[in-house]
Amino acid sequence: MNGPDTADETSFYFDYELQVDATRDAVAKLAREVLQYEWADYLRASPPAGAHAWHALDSGRPWGRVTPAAWERGRDSGYDLHFEHYPTPRALQRGQFRLELHLEDGVHGDADFSGDSPYAALRERLVAALDEVRDEHDDLPAGKFGTGRTLWRVDSRFLAGDTVAYYEALREALSAHDPFVDAVAAVLDDELPDPDPFERD
Repeated sequence: MNGPDTADETSFYFDYELQVDATRDAVAKLAREVLQYEWADYLRASPPAGAHAWHALDSGRPWGRVTPAAWERGRDSGYDLHFEHYPTPRALQRGQFRLELHLEDGVHGDADFSGDSPYAALRERLVAALDEVRDEHDDLPAGKFGTGRTLWRVDSRFLAGDTVAYYEALREALSAHDPFVDAVAAVLDDELPDPDPFERD
């Protein structure tokens, strides 16, 4: 009874592992040198659907922030509200896309959500408004509310290794969350004081 040649079999698996490692390295390089930089340019050229203007921030990093101009009032009051995504090698290799809606301190990047802090109070109002929007719109992506700075999170899939598919996943996710933009803007208008036109920086 003849069995497989152990030396040939070992050589085959060794070559296979080398090819897999080379592919992973190439995808990781693609993520670091292309995906993390070009997503912002793609959004500028093909903005999300809807009437809102968007700002793309943190290009060239393993995370990116995208915020609608409608939320600038929050930033003017020290609240950083934005969508965040993660153009990492792992995401590109696996075809896994995540979009999160964050509330952070507009100066330090983190915020205190304990007790009756202003962040906790605003977070509660925002989550209530988003929950109401979710009830009214059946076409919103399936997601879930988070904790702390993460108000909302949604996961989806795209074609692994394809940067354009990632950019489209980002654009489509932002487009699908257009109702959230108006809801957050309404909360900011209701809850934040009008800026003093005579106040100097």
